[in-house]
Amino acid sequence: MEFHSARQAVLQLLNTVAPADLPALLQWMRTTRDFDEFTQDNNDIMLKNIAEDLRNCLPLETMLSSEQLALQKIQQQPEPTVHVDAFLYDEDFIDSLCEQGKMSRNYCMVCGSHQTAPLGFISHSFSLMELKFIYHHVLPDLSGKVLVDVGSRLGTVLYGGYLYSSASQLFGVELNGDFCQLQDMIIKKYQFTDRIKVPF
Repeated sequence: MEFHSARQAVLQLLNTVAPADLPALLQWMRTTRDFDEFTQDNNDIMLKNIAEDLRNCLPLETMLSSEQLALQKIQQQPEPTVHVDAFLYDEDFIDSLCEQGKMSRNYCMVCGSHQTAPLGFISHSFSLMELKFIYHHVLPDLSGKVLVDVGSRLGTVLYGGYLYSSASQLFGVELNGDFCQLQDMIIKKYQFTDRIKVPF
């Protein structure tokens, strides 16, 4: 359908809405995320595909057994804390995991009782929205510059930099060999090798 015809169809549909419901419908159309899939660019879709690839390689909490120090720090939190990687699991995804019973946002304060309290959530990555904001609004133009991500973990900052900036080179520094291998897999699969380097 061409733009003109689609516009006419939308306006005709709006004319059939009950006048009392029209303001609520228009407010919903202005604020809903239901149209996100129609407004995403290829870079957003590529990052979502990368997140899916990484989710398939990692446990739900995205903590590897080779991360002993990080695991210890999370266990030392004063309240029960769940590690959820914001790049891999956005709020909507977490909500669906909670609905499926695979995750909870609460913990029982007294075993067996109905008293519950919210769990603390912690992430070691930026979400897709945060990455876009950083590269589009926070960082200066990176044309001809080298970006170094120390503690690059899953490589989120590197992938965002590749897609949302003009940095000439992006280097990831990561001590954990398992994460280096995951980054290497993604860099090769998505053909980012011309600008992203993760030595290991």
